Amino acid sequence: SGRRVTLLPAGLALARVDDLADPCAIVVRLEHDPYASLIVTRRGEAIAAFRNKCPHAGYPLQRTDGRIVVQEGRYMVCGAHGASFTLDEGACAGGPCNGDGLERIAIVVRDGEVFAA
Repeated sequence: SGRRVTLLPAGLALARVDDLADPCAIVVRLEHDPYASLIVTRRGEAIAAFRNKCPHAGYPLQRTDGRIVVQEGRYMVCGAHGASFTLDEGACAGGPCNGDGLERIAIVVRDGEVFAA
């Protein structure tokens, strides 16, 4: 049901590790699919990527200013209805996500860059 994210080309560069604050959750737009975006997160040494779509109502997580709220250094909060997810696993941590986590994207970190796996 719904539109699926275009498969990411393996090796697609998503972010530079040096550009990821600790902790953070940033939105990464995809040139090959203008309707899709990803979230790249960092908490300590843990870097992860997720589809930018809240399982609650299907909205992207960022607020209108383009930023994703990070709380307590551990959670990212959806700007629409306040569902919260862990930075490292994308697991539902509270709010209206009802136990549904974010869709994880396989990545590899190499030479200071984060790539789609």
